[in-house]
Amino acid sequence: MAAPSFDFTSRWARAASLMEGYGVDALFLMKPANLAYLTGDGRPCALGLLTRAGRCVVAVPASDLRSVRMASAATDIRAFHSEEEMFHGFRDVLAEHGLSEATVALEKNFFDAALYEVFTAHILSKARVVPAAPILSRLRMLKEALEIECLEAAAAVADAGMAAAAGTVRPGLRETDVAGEAERAMRKAGAEGWASATYVASGWRSALAHGPASLKPIEAGEAVQVHVAPVARGYTVDLCRTVLVGQVTQELAEAMEAYRDAQERGIAAAVPEAPLMGVDAAMATALGRRGFGDAFLRPVFHGVGIEHEEAPIPGGHAVIHGEEKVEQVAAGMVLAIGNCGIYRESFGVRLEDTVWVSEQGPVPLTRHPKLLRA
Repeated sequence: MAAPSFDFTSRWARAASLMEGYGVDALFLMKPANLAYLTGDGRPCALGLLTRAGRCVVAVPASDLRSVRMASAATDIRAFHSEEEMFHGFRDVLAEHGLSEATVALEKNFFDAALYEVFTAHILSKARVVPAAPILSRLRMLKEALEIECLEAAAAVADAGMAAAAGTVRPGLRETDVAGEAERAMRKAGAEGWASATYVASGWRSALAHGPASLKPIEAGEAVQVHVAPVARGYTVDLCRTVLVGQVTQELAEAMEAYRDAQERGIAAAVPEAPLMGVDAAMATALGRRGFGDAFLRPVFHGVGIEHEEAPIPGGHAVIHGEEKVEQVAAGMVLAIGNCGIYRESFGVRLEDTVWVSEQGPVPLTRHPKLLRA
Protein backbone atom coordinates (compact mmCIF):
# COMPACT_ATOMS: atom_id res chain seq x y z
CA MET A 1 0.00 0.00 0.00
CA ALA A 2 1.29 3.49 -0.84
CA ALA A 3 2.13 5.79 2.06
CA PRO A 4 -0.63 8.35 2.72
CA SER A 5 0.10 11.96 1.73
CA PHE A 6 -1.08 14.00 4.68
CA ASP A 7 -1.10 17.81 4.72
CA PHE A 8 1.43 18.39 7.49
CA THR A 9 1.46 22.16 6.96
CA SER A 10 -2.23 22.20 7.85
CA ARG A 11 -1.55 20.07 10.93
CA TRP A 12 1.17 22.48 12.04
CA ALA A 13 -1.23 25.40 11.60
CA ARG A 14 -3.83 23.67 13.78
CA ALA A 15 -1.12 22.88 16.31
CA ALA A 16 -0.04 26.54 16.33
CA SER A 17 -3.61 27.65 16.97
CA LEU A 18 -3.89 25.28 19.92
CA MET A 19 -0.47 26.32 21.21
CA GLU A 20 -1.58 29.94 21.17
CA GLY A 21 -4.73 29.06 23.11
CA TYR A 22 -2.73 27.20 25.74
CA GLY A 23 0.05 29.81 25.90
CA VAL A 24 2.65 27.38 24.56
CA ASP A 25 5.59 28.40 22.37
CA ALA A 26 6.76 24.95 21.21
CA LEU A 27 6.04 21.24 21.41
CA PHE A 28 8.85 18.83 22.26
CA LEU A 29 8.20 15.46 20.58
CA MET A 30 9.68 12.06 21.32
CA LYS A 31 6.69 9.70 21.26
CA PRO A 32 6.74 7.89 17.87
CA ALA A 33 2.98 8.30 17.34
CA ASN A 34 3.18 12.07 17.76
CA LEU A 35 6.25 12.33 15.54
CA ALA A 36 4.40 10.29 12.90
CA TYR A 37 1.36 12.55 13.12
CA LEU A 38 3.30 15.81 12.82
CA THR A 39 6.18 14.82 10.52
CA GLY A 40 5.19 11.61 8.72
CA ASP A 41 8.05 9.67 10.32
CA GLY A 42 7.51 7.97 13.67
CA ARG A 43 10.62 5.89 14.17
CA PRO A 44 11.93 5.41 17.73
CA CYS A 45 15.10 7.09 18.97
CA ALA A 46 14.26 10.44 17.44
CA LEU A 47 13.50 13.85 18.90
CA GLY A 48 11.48 16.71 17.48
CA LEU A 49 10.53 20.30 18.16
CA LEU A 50 7.55 22.07 16.57
CA THR A 51 7.40 25.81 17.17
CA ARG A 52 4.33 28.02 17.09
CA ALA A 53 6.00 29.82 14.18
CA GLY A 54 5.82 26.63 12.09
CA ARG A 55 9.41 25.45 12.29
CA CYS A 56 9.84 21.71 12.73
CA VAL A 57 13.25 20.35 13.76
CA VAL A 58 13.99 16.65 14.17
CA ALA A 59 17.15 14.86 15.23
CA VAL A 60 17.66 11.24 14.16
CA PRO A 61 20.47 8.66 14.18
CA ALA A 62 23.05 9.46 11.52
CA SER A 63 22.53 5.97 10.07
CA ASP A 64 18.86 6.83 9.38
CA LEU A 65 19.37 10.25 7.84
CA ARG A 66 18.72 9.26 4.22
CA SER A 67 15.58 7.34 5.13
CA VAL A 68 14.22 10.17 7.27
CA ARG A 69 14.77 12.73 4.52
CA MET A 70 12.55 10.66 2.26
CA ALA A 71 9.80 10.23 4.86
CA SER A 72 9.74 13.33 7.07
CA ALA A 73 8.06 16.69 6.49
CA ALA A 74 10.33 18.39 9.05
CA THR A 75 11.83 21.69 7.93
CA ASP A 76 15.20 20.94 9.60
CA ILE A 77 16.58 17.39 9.89
CA ARG A 78 19.72 16.87 11.97
CA ALA A 79 21.82 13.77 12.67
CA PHE A 80 23.36 12.55 15.90
CA HIS A 81 25.82 9.79 16.75
CA SER A 82 24.79 9.23 20.38
CA GLU A 83 21.80 9.88 22.59
CA GLU A 84 23.87 12.32 24.62
CA GLU A 85 24.57 14.28 21.44
CA MET A 86 20.87 14.23 20.54
CA PHE A 87 19.73 15.63 23.88
CA HIS A 88 22.50 18.19 24.27
CA GLY A 89 22.05 19.30 20.67
CA PHE A 90 18.53 20.41 21.42
CA ARG A 91 19.76 22.99 23.89
CA ASP A 92 21.34 24.66 20.85
CA VAL A 93 18.10 24.26 18.88
CA LEU A 94 16.16 26.04 21.63
CA ALA A 95 18.73 28.84 21.70
CA GLU A 96 18.67 29.20 17.89
CA HIS A 97 14.90 29.72 17.97
CA GLY A 98 14.92 31.98 21.02
CA LEU A 99 13.06 29.40 23.12
CA SER A 100 15.49 28.74 25.98
CA GLU A 101 13.20 30.56 28.44
CA ALA A 102 9.92 29.95 26.61
CA THR A 103 6.88 27.85 27.54
CA VAL A 104 7.54 24.39 26.13
CA ALA A 105 5.05 21.50 26.18
CA LEU A 106 6.52 18.08 26.98
CA GLU A 107 4.96 14.62 26.53
CA LYS A 108 4.89 14.05 30.28
CA ASN A 109 2.60 11.01 30.03
CA PHE A 110 5.13 9.31 27.72
CA PHE A 111 8.40 10.00 29.55
CA ASP A 112 9.58 7.93 32.48
CA ALA A 113 10.70 9.79 35.60
CA ALA A 114 14.41 9.61 34.76
CA LEU A 115 14.00 10.97 31.23
CA TYR A 116 11.66 13.71 32.41
CA GLU A 117 14.34 14.74 34.89
CA VAL A 118 16.94 14.86 32.10
CA PHE A 119 14.75 17.18 30.04
CA THR A 120 13.66 19.52 32.79
CA ALA A 121 17.04 19.74 34.53
CA HIS A 122 19.46 19.73 31.60
CA ILE A 123 17.67 20.72 28.38
CA LEU A 124 14.75 22.88 29.52
CA SER A 125 16.30 24.19 32.71
CA LYS A 126 15.29 27.81 32.01
CA ALA A 127 12.01 27.05 30.25
CA ARG A 128 8.51 26.82 31.68
CA VAL A 129 7.51 23.18 31.13
CA VAL A 130 3.84 22.21 30.72
CA PRO A 131 2.10 18.96 29.62
CA ALA A 132 1.74 18.46 25.86
CA ALA A 133 -1.15 15.96 26.05
CA PRO A 134 -3.97 18.55 25.92
CA ILE A 135 -2.67 19.87 22.60
CA LEU A 136 -1.55 16.62 20.98
CA SER A 137 -4.66 14.68 21.95
CA ARG A 138 -6.99 17.35 20.61
CA LEU A 139 -4.99 17.43 17.38
CA ARG A 140 -5.18 13.66 16.85
CA MET A 141 -8.64 12.96 18.28
CA LEU A 142 -10.68 14.12 15.28
CA LYS A 143 -9.62 12.19 12.19
CA GLU A 144 -9.19 13.65 8.71
CA ALA A 145 -10.75 11.99 5.66
CA LEU A 146 -7.43 10.43 4.64
CA GLU A 147 -6.99 9.03 8.14
CA ILE A 148 -10.39 7.32 7.84
CA GLU A 149 -9.18 5.73 4.60
CA CYS A 150 -6.13 4.40 6.46
CA LEU A 151 -8.34 3.08 9.25
CA GLU A 152 -10.61 1.40 6.70
CA ALA A 153 -7.53 -0.34 5.27
CA ALA A 154 -6.52 -1.51 8.75
CA ALA A 155 -10.08 -2.69 9.40
CA ALA A 156 -10.06 -4.80 6.23
CA VAL A 157 -6.81 -6.40 7.39
CA ALA A 158 -8.33 -7.08 10.83
CA ASP A 159 -11.42 -8.66 9.26
CA ALA A 160 -9.17 -10.94 7.21
CA GLY A 161 -7.30 -11.99 10.33
CA MET A 162 -10.50 -12.67 12.24
CA ALA A 163 -11.92 -14.74 9.38
CA ALA A 164 -8.77 -16.89 9.40
CA ALA A 165 -8.84 -17.27 13.18
CA ALA A 166 -12.55 -18.12 13.39
CA GLY A 167 -12.19 -20.64 10.58
CA THR A 168 -9.29 -22.33 12.37
CA VAL A 169 -10.79 -22.75 15.86
CA ARG A 170 -11.51 -26.38 16.76
CA PRO A 171 -10.99 -28.73 19.71
CA GLY A 172 -7.41 -29.90 20.15
CA LEU A 173 -5.79 -26.91 18.43
CA ARG A 174 -3.56 -24.69 20.55
CA GLU A 175 -4.31 -21.01 21.04
CA THR A 176 -0.96 -20.17 19.44
CA ASP A 177 -1.98 -22.11 16.31
CA VAL A 178 -5.07 -19.93 15.94
CA ALA A 179 -3.03 -16.76 16.54
CA GLY A 180 -0.51 -17.86 13.93
CA GLU A 181 -3.20 -18.32 11.29
CA ALA A 182 -4.68 -14.91 12.10
CA GLU A 183 -1.31 -13.19 11.88
CA ARG A 184 -0.37 -14.97 8.65
CA ALA A 185 -3.64 -13.86 7.04
CA MET A 186 -3.16 -10.28 8.23
CA ARG A 187 0.40 -10.12 6.89
CA LYS A 188 -0.85 -11.34 3.51
CA ALA A 189 -3.61 -8.71 3.61
CA GLY A 190 -1.11 -5.90 4.22
CA ALA A 191 -0.39 -5.72 7.96
CA GLU A 192 2.79 -3.83 8.80
CA GLY A 193 2.76 -5.13 12.36
CA TRP A 194 0.61 -5.24 15.49
CA ALA A 195 -0.38 -2.44 17.87
CA SER A 196 -0.87 -5.08 20.56
CA ALA A 197 -0.28 -8.80 20.88
CA THR A 198 -2.80 -11.10 19.18
CA TYR A 199 -5.08 -12.48 21.89
CA VAL A 200 -6.48 -16.01 21.69
CA ALA A 201 -7.83 -17.08 25.08
CA SER A 202 -9.96 -20.20 25.54
CA GLY A 203 -11.94 -21.71 28.41
CA TRP A 204 -10.98 -20.27 31.79
CA ARG A 205 -8.38 -18.06 30.06
CA SER A 206 -11.16 -16.25 28.18
CA ALA A 207 -12.05 -14.71 31.56
CA LEU A 208 -8.71 -12.86 31.63
CA ALA A 209 -8.84 -9.12 30.96
CA HIS A 210 -5.78 -9.61 28.72
CA GLY A 211 -5.18 -13.02 27.19
CA PRO A 212 -2.32 -13.28 24.69
CA ALA A 213 -2.22 -16.68 22.99
CA SER A 214 -0.75 -19.53 25.02
CA LEU A 215 0.02 -23.21 24.39
CA LYS A 216 -3.30 -24.24 25.97
CA PRO A 217 -5.34 -26.60 23.74
CA ILE A 218 -8.89 -25.55 22.89
CA GLU A 219 -11.60 -27.85 24.21
CA ALA A 220 -15.24 -28.49 23.23
CA GLY A 221 -17.76 -26.41 25.16
CA GLU A 222 -15.40 -23.46 25.60
CA ALA A 223 -15.50 -19.81 24.64
CA VAL A 224 -12.50 -18.65 22.61
CA GLN A 225 -11.79 -14.93 22.62
CA VAL A 226 -9.81 -13.63 19.66
CA HIS A 227 -8.54 -10.04 19.54
CA VAL A 228 -6.50 -8.54 16.70
CA ALA A 229 -5.01 -5.07 16.29
CA PRO A 230 -3.07 -4.91 13.01
CA VAL A 231 -1.26 -1.82 11.76
CA ALA A 232 -1.82 -0.87 8.11
CA ARG A 233 -0.87 2.43 6.45
CA GLY A 234 0.35 3.59 9.85
CA TYR A 235 -3.01 3.15 11.62
CA THR A 236 -4.55 0.43 13.73
CA VAL A 237 -7.99 -0.84 14.73
CA ASP A 238 -9.38 -3.05 17.49
CA LEU A 239 -11.43 -6.13 16.60
CA CYS A 240 -12.51 -8.81 19.06
CA ARG A 241 -14.84 -11.77 18.64
CA THR A 242 -15.76 -14.74 20.81
CA VAL A 243 -16.12 -18.16 19.17
CA LEU A 244 -18.29 -20.74 20.94
CA VAL A 245 -16.93 -24.27 20.43
CA GLY A 246 -19.58 -27.00 20.12
CA GLN A 247 -22.26 -27.31 22.80
CA VAL A 248 -21.86 -24.62 25.47
CA THR A 249 -23.69 -23.96 28.72
CA GLN A 250 -26.86 -21.90 28.77
CA GLU A 251 -25.13 -19.25 30.89
CA LEU A 252 -22.37 -18.86 28.31
CA ALA A 253 -24.84 -18.63 25.43
CA GLU A 254 -26.90 -16.04 27.31
CA ALA A 255 -23.80 -14.01 28.16
CA MET A 256 -22.81 -13.99 24.50
CA GLU A 257 -26.20 -12.68 23.41
CA ALA A 258 -26.30 -10.14 26.24
CA TYR A 259 -22.92 -8.69 25.29
CA ARG A 260 -23.82 -8.58 21.59
CA ASP A 261 -26.97 -6.60 22.44
CA ALA A 262 -25.12 -4.28 24.81
CA GLN A 263 -22.33 -3.57 22.34
CA GLU A 264 -24.81 -2.72 19.59
CA ARG A 265 -26.51 -0.27 21.96
CA GLY A 266 -23.15 1.25 22.83
CA ILE A 267 -22.35 1.76 19.15
CA ALA A 268 -25.77 3.33 18.55
CA ALA A 269 -25.10 5.84 21.35
CA ALA A 270 -21.97 7.20 19.62
CA VAL A 271 -23.64 10.10 17.82
CA PRO A 272 -22.26 13.64 17.47
CA GLU A 273 -22.96 15.94 20.44
CA ALA A 274 -24.22 13.08 22.64
CA PRO A 275 -22.55 12.60 26.04
CA LEU A 276 -19.35 10.61 25.55
CA MET A 277 -20.04 8.52 28.64
CA GLY A 278 -23.44 7.73 27.14
CA VAL A 279 -21.67 4.94 25.25
CA ASP A 280 -20.68 3.40 28.58
CA ALA A 281 -24.13 4.01 30.09
CA ALA A 282 -25.90 2.36 27.17
CA MET A 283 -23.85 -0.81 27.53
CA ALA A 284 -24.04 -0.87 31.33
CA THR A 285 -27.83 -0.47 31.31
CA ALA A 286 -28.30 -3.25 28.75
CA LEU A 287 -26.04 -5.64 30.67
CA GLY A 288 -27.78 -4.81 33.95
CA ARG A 289 -31.18 -5.65 32.51
CA ARG A 290 -29.94 -9.11 31.55
CA GLY A 291 -28.41 -9.84 34.94
CA PHE A 292 -24.78 -9.15 34.07
CA GLY A 293 -24.44 -5.76 35.75
CA ASP A 294 -21.77 -7.06 38.14
CA ALA A 295 -19.85 -9.11 35.60
CA PHE A 296 -18.12 -6.64 33.28
CA LEU A 297 -15.17 -4.29 33.47
CA ARG A 298 -14.89 -0.64 32.50
CA PRO A 299 -14.11 1.37 30.47
CA VAL A 300 -16.06 -0.20 27.62
CA PHE A 301 -14.55 2.02 24.90
CA HIS A 302 -11.57 4.21 24.00
CA GLY A 303 -10.19 6.12 21.05
CA VAL A 304 -8.07 4.40 18.43
CA GLY A 305 -5.95 5.59 15.49
CA ILE A 306 -2.18 5.70 15.16
CA GLU A 307 -2.15 4.03 18.57
CA HIS A 308 -4.10 1.10 19.94
CA GLU A 309 -5.46 3.34 22.72
CA GLU A 310 -5.61 7.11 22.34
CA ALA A 311 -7.93 10.06 22.96
CA PRO A 312 -10.73 10.20 23.75
CA ILE A 313 -10.12 8.20 26.91
CA PRO A 314 -13.40 7.91 28.86
CA GLY A 315 -14.22 9.36 32.26
CA GLY A 316 -11.80 8.97 35.16
CA HIS A 317 -9.64 6.67 33.03
CA ALA A 318 -8.44 9.82 31.25
CA VAL A 319 -6.70 11.04 34.41
CA ILE A 320 -4.76 7.77 34.70
CA HIS A 321 -3.48 8.28 31.14
CA GLY A 322 -2.60 11.94 31.71
CA GLU A 323 -5.40 13.04 29.36
CA GLU A 324 -8.07 15.71 29.65
CA LYS A 325 -11.65 14.58 30.06
CA VAL A 326 -13.80 14.87 26.94
CA GLU A 327 -17.51 15.33 27.61
CA GLN A 328 -19.16 14.94 24.21
CA VAL A 329 -19.01 12.66 21.20
CA ALA A 330 -17.78 14.58 18.15
CA ALA A 331 -17.84 13.86 14.44
CA GLY A 332 -14.39 12.64 13.43
CA MET A 333 -13.78 10.53 16.51
CA VAL A 334 -12.87 6.88 16.02
CA LEU A 335 -13.82 4.65 18.95
CA ALA A 336 -13.14 1.03 19.83
CA ILE A 337 -16.42 -0.02 21.47
CA GLY A 338 -16.73 -3.19 23.54
CA ASN A 339 -13.29 -2.92 25.09
CA CYS A 340 -14.12 -4.96 28.21
CA GLY A 341 -16.39 -8.01 28.21
CA ILE A 342 -18.43 -10.17 30.57
CA TYR A 343 -16.14 -12.14 32.87
CA ARG A 344 -17.16 -15.20 34.92
CA GLU A 345 -14.95 -17.65 36.76
CA SER A 346 -14.91 -20.22 33.95
CA PHE A 347 -15.42 -18.07 30.84
CA GLY A 348 -15.41 -14.61 29.35
CA VAL A 349 -17.16 -13.17 26.30
CA ARG A 350 -16.34 -10.00 24.44
CA LEU A 351 -17.07 -8.22 21.18
CA GLU A 352 -15.17 -5.12 20.12
CA ASP A 353 -15.40 -3.06 16.95
CA THR A 354 -13.76 0.08 15.66
CA VAL A 355 -16.37 2.72 14.87
CA TRP A 356 -16.01 6.02 13.02
CA VAL A 357 -18.34 8.80 14.21
CA SER A 358 -19.49 10.49 11.00
CA GLU A 359 -21.64 13.61 10.79
CA GLN A 360 -24.62 11.28 10.31
CA GLY A 361 -23.74 8.91 13.15
CA PRO A 362 -21.66 5.81 13.95
CA VAL A 363 -20.15 3.79 11.09
CA PRO A 364 -18.51 0.46 12.03
CA LEU A 365 -15.20 0.00 10.22
CA THR A 366 -14.65 -3.60 11.37
CA ARG A 367 -17.43 -5.80 10.04
CA HIS A 368 -16.79 -9.46 10.82
CA PRO A 369 -19.96 -11.39 11.86
CA LYS A 370 -20.55 -11.31 15.60
CA LEU A 371 -22.09 -14.64 16.57
CA LEU A 372 -19.50 -17.32 15.78
CA ARG A 373 -19.53 -21.06 16.41
CA ALA A 374 -16.99 -23.77 15.67
